Amino acid sequence: MFRIRQIHDASTHQNRLAVSAVLKIYQEAFDYYPEYAAKIAAMMKFPQEKDFEVVLLVAEGHKERILGFALSFYFPRIRYGYLDYIASNPNRNTRGYGSALYEATCEWFWHRKANGLFLDVPTDDPVLLLEKNKLAGNRRRLAFYERFGARPIANTAYESTAHKANAGAFTYLVFDDLETGIPLARKQLRAFLRRMLAVKGNMDADDAKLKLVLDSIKDDPVMLRPPRYIKKKHEDEKAGRKPLEFVTTGDALQIHHLKEKGYVERPARVHAILKGLDSIPMKSLKPRHFAERHIQAVHHPELVKFLKLGQKNLGPGKLLYPNVFPVRHADRVPQSWDNQAGYFCIDNFTPVTSNCYLAARNAVDVALTAAQRVARGSRLCYALCRPPGHHAESRVFGGFCYFNNASIAAHYLSRSGRVALLDIDHHHGNGSQEIFYRRSDVYVLSIHGHPRLCYPYFSGYAEERGEGEGKGYNRNFPLYPGVDDHNYADTLDKALGVIRAFRPDYLVLSLGFDIMQGDPTGTFDVTPRGMYRIGRMLGDTGLPTLVVQEGGYSLRNLRSGALEFFRGLTHPA
Repeated sequence: MFRIRQIHDASTHQNRLAVSAVLKIYQEAFDYYPEYAAKIAAMMKFPQEKDFEVVLLVAEGHKERILGFALSFYFPRIRYGYLDYIASNPNRNTRGYGSALYEATCEWFWHRKANGLFLDVPTDDPVLLLEKNKLAGNRRRLAFYERFGARPIANTAYESTAHKANAGAFTYLVFDDLETGIPLARKQLRAFLRRMLAVKGNMDADDAKLKLVLDSIKDDPVMLRPPRYIKKKHEDEKAGRKPLEFVTTGDALQIHHLKEKGYVERPARVHAILKGLDSIPMKSLKPRHFAERHIQAVHHPELVKFLKLGQKNLGPGKLLYPNVFPVRHADRVPQSWDNQAGYFCIDNFTPVTSNCYLAARNAVDVALTAAQRVARGSRLCYALCRPPGHHAESRVFGGFCYFNNASIAAHYLSRSGRVALLDIDHHHGNGSQEIFYRRSDVYVLSIHGHPRLCYPYFSGYAEERGEGEGKGYNRNFPLYPGVDDHNYADTLDKALGVIRAFRPDYLVLSLGFDIMQGDPTGTFDVTPRGMYRIGRMLGDTGLPTLVVQEGGYSLRNLRSGALEFFRGLTHPA
């Protein structure tokens, strides 16, 4: 697991070490322009002396080891950004650092209300390529950015003009609209190029090559090259599919996190999933509001009361993180509300905010609305809710989870029949296990990263099988890193065998896309094709199914994983 943080300057010892590590990675990855390292160091030393912002994001692993970086410029007057360099340590397994850094960069500019992000990418045109052996690598880079919706600007002389800023190499100017949908106007592109080429290549207004490029921009709005590497989905794939019913919280009531606390559960996740599902027939349902008694049927009233008091005790934007935990005397509750955070929370990176109770309530309403649809005869309904829930136990919250959406929905459905709750998030659903550990009407199964290595560490072992009436009704399948599509399907087949023997009336699925290759919090290597296979296997059970969204923190994986999983799940029999 790693975190991404912004380095604002090199004034502290920690930041100076980080910048030194960045320069080392730069020099190893970009040996053709070694003198630029000194320029990076100077910009980080005096960032406030520029009329543009220097944005340095680093991926930081164990013991603050720098695993990769992304260096960008933001020009606030014209509201466009430029991604200068992005690289990971070439001596380490990448594990998705590049994807996470690019997503974090896009999100940084999106929050600044930028109109778009530009970057230079070496050409994939064999005619312009001086070193033919680099063609395959250049194609991989352009395919990488195309998956995020970023494509080269077409019909200009930029890609065929060597100049100071591209060090004599032919590059495309690639544009990412940050999913704003705002077309790029000719005037805006010209203004950006004047400013960027002055910063990057010291090219003034009279530079002949600058004039050549600017004069070649004729289209208004500017055209982008058609997709070349991402296959389009054919319309006939929709044939025979019923619309996927879904309910979502949307981006309302955002819960902000300190990025220094770790890779955050963020609102962009919902948008990315919906973007991925564009090509699937969908039917949106309006969430209903359910009484708090449904939450208290699963969670202790004191936990509910503690979270609710966040509205009263914390102002907008204020965060409360626990710092003292009841290791020895778990039955003794501190008197002051803020000191109770460690009593009710299992980790130190899930904050209490003024609106976390309301956001968690909204997520519960979404899950219960979808559960009600399934109880009334729908074969499939998707609760696209955030914050997630499966780490929330009956008396404690954590792991970015406050109320256990899937467990509340499973309890609701259990009034009408037997329920199998299957958790395929990369992290063990400790909350769901604890809530139903002594019950036999809800069978809880979880396929997850081994707790010896993965959060939440203290639950999810194979020998945890339930207690009392629930003995034999809890099943864990902990797996070590490197699980691929085939390994995962084999394990899922075993879990489905247990479910078939249980003969449930309903299936509740805690869905996490963090099992996919490249997720910053995961260790598995499931591909989009693997997600399709998982969806097909679950769809073949024929059970009325409620899907509740849990984790997944790579926006690219959320888009591709959601599409392939639901294509499989809704595939006609």
